[in-house]
Amino acid sequence: MTIGFGSLASCVTTNRTLPTAPAHAITQQGVKPARIDAHGHTVRGLTPDKAISLMDKAGISHMVLMARGRNDALTTKIYKQDPQRILPFVSTMYPGWHRQDWRVLSRTERKLSTGIFKGVGEVMLRYYGIPSKNEPVINVPADSSFIKKLSDIAVNYNVVMTVHMEPEAEAIRSLENLLDYNKKLKLVWAHCGTVARVGLKTIGHADIGAIMDRHPNLYTDIAGVQPRSVVPSGGLRRPPITDSDGNLFPRFKKLLERHSDRVLFGLDTPWMECWAEKPFKRWTEWADKVVSQVEDTGAAERIMHKNAKRLFNI
Repeated sequence: MTIGFGSLASCVTTNRTLPTAPAHAITQQGVKPARIDAHGHTVRGLTPDKAISLMDKAGISHMVLMARGRNDALTTKIYKQDPQRILPFVSTMYPGWHRQDWRVLSRTERKLSTGIFKGVGEVMLRYYGIPSKNEPVINVPADSSFIKKLSDIAVNYNVVMTVHMEPEAEAIRSLENLLDYNKKLKLVWAHCGTVARVGLKTIGHADIGAIMDRHPNLYTDIAGVQPRSVVPSGGLRRPPITDSDGNLFPRFKKLLERHSDRVLFGLDTPWMECWAEKPFKRWTEWADKVVSQVEDTGAAERIMHKNAKRLFNI
């Protein structure tokens, strides 16, 4: 997730017309959307009717919802509107988690025991924060006893852990230590290993594909890495994985081709402005074009819905 997301505006332009029925949308019942959004956020002001309506209009069959702040009650409310399609996560996006307050782990276990929640997240391991929004800088080592315990809880309840982590060398080492410690953990490192713009000059993107080679329990998503033609000027804090026309940069094309079995489709909707019809459709069209560029004919289906079905036991 990009915590500091701006308002949404201009439409994506492409060099070629997107197919009205991409390969991943063909089902036995005919032409139907087959998209599972593995990276969505519950925000204040969102209603169950609005969430479900926008999913329908964008052709999204299922959606992960991770609350910003302690708002699992709203996530649960939306889930109850359509429990077959909403995939609720226990929220980890509030100060108790950043302080590594062990009491939040007990609360998480109680919530997971209800059987409603499919994961925990978005766990903020390394986050730079946005000074203009008074956001904190977050640094929680992935191999700390606190996060290791969270990973044990996730495995015990067979749920997914989604993390946000800037790819600093020490952060990557700690993440690999966690993946080695808990090889049964299903972990999604969001945003394809990209780094926030504030750290781009000194850090650069991670070769997440090489890390995925070493850790078969590591996944990623394509959430929050759209070009400026899809998100507003100044609103995107992470460099995109495509050019302004939606064409994949070579390093990310290689990632999607080599690991199409562990890459997930996602939008990233951390602000109410993101929950609008135009952004949903534009982002979905962008994602359709992204997966259409992978040479493996089955990759689009895997990235857009099959991987998520397997990961979330749908």
